[in-house]
Amino acid sequence: MSLQTLSLDTLKDFDFGKANVAFEHALRKIVRDIIDRPGDKSARKVILTTELTPQLEQDGDVVSASVGFLIEAKIPKWKTQPQPTNVTSRGQLLFQELAPDNPDQMTIDDAAVDNSPDVNEDLPPAV
Repeated sequence: MSLQTLSLDTLKDFDFGKANVAFEHALRKIVRDIIDRPGDKSARKVILTTELTPQLEQDGDVVSASVGFLIEAKIPKWKTQPQPTNVTSRGQLLFQELAPDNPDQMTIDDAAVDNSPDVNEDLPPAV
């Protein structure tokens, strides 16, 4: 093929279409994120940055330029609501699985656990 002028229209032909493929990949990533998180109304972005580096002759005249592309997909960060925890002296964070807003809340499961010793512990099992 003959010489072409670099533009958005010819980007698919430049460097075997690598920048075009990367752009399409980034676009698909953003679409997947929109499908996965439809409740997040934040904007998603595909950023195509063109980097041109001049190649100079000894006298300072520009004779050519190297061209590279940076393609970036920007999606919103994943964020959860902060939940309270209790901190122990051993550096542990304790939370209540069934009552995430109150780590001190006892549950029926907690009350059902009987840690008292069995009074019949020393007796042989009944036959």
